[in-house]
Amino acid sequence: MDWIRDGEISLPRTPGAPDSLRALRPWVLEEADGTLRLWYTGSDGTTSRVLAAARSERGVWERLGIAVDAGFAGDTDSYGAESPCVVKTPGGYLMAYGGFDGEVSRLHMATSGDALHWDAHETIMQRGPEDSGGANHPGLLITGERWWLFYTGYPGASGGQGSVLIAAVSQTGASWDRVGTILEPEKGEAAVSHPCTLEISRTFYMFYATDAGGPIRTALASSSDGLSWDRRGLVLEPGAAGPDGFGVHTPCVLKRRDGSLEMWYAGLPVGDDGFGYRICSARFPGPWST
Repeated sequence: MDWIRDGEISLPRTPGAPDSLRALRPWVLEEADGTLRLWYTGSDGTTSRVLAAARSERGVWERLGIAVDAGFAGDTDSYGAESPCVVKTPGGYLMAYGGFDGEVSRLHMATSGDALHWDAHETIMQRGPEDSGGANHPGLLITGERWWLFYTGYPGASGGQGSVLIAAVSQTGASWDRVGTILEPEKGEAAVSHPCTLEISRTFYMFYATDAGGPIRTALASSSDGLSWDRRGLVLEPGAAGPDGFGVHTPCVLKRRDGSLEMWYAGLPVGDDGFGYRICSARFPGPWST
């Protein structure tokens, strides 16, 4: 797959802003009128928050401020909120995100009628062996048969095993049944994380971050049932220079109304020792084939 890089998106940072240190884990939703809504993790070096922006079909990105602040749901996200994922439902908008209480991260839900003002809900699912050390970076997918939730699980706090990708299913989005681990690090790979899944022609395509001990890269896996996955290899690697010269992380891929694919991701420039990720984008004009 040959992606056309568009570089860093225009969201200039200012000192003291919630994303003054880094911006990552973007999630983009396209409205019927062509407006793009963006939610992402912003960090000022102390606290992570979910921030929002929007872009009209022929306009530029405009900041909309903080969507979910630390402590939004109470103690369970009192140290930070991050990694948003938003889907549109008949009743409005549903957001899944990761919240940190100072010890472990948990999956949270929030709802909104206008995509601007959010109501907090409780955490979802008790953690199991696959995510005993924490659950984060959710990716929601609604199909004709059921709801899917793919997310990053941390098996333990000792650091002996890298993160894995886990799936859960639901009929309505109100309660979730754990499926279990669907993708583990393979030989030479330290961790897999940050899944974003599309359904195209009855096939699931999951874009995810892979850590093989060097710069983070974006990889692809496919599945006919959401349970068994085939790795398709790397789809986007760090550029030779520019805003993503040393890492392409936290991918979000959207199938646009014209059939093309667009990816938003966190890029890390060469020489940035502070991990000051910034949001970049790339396009895949098609045709789609794997």
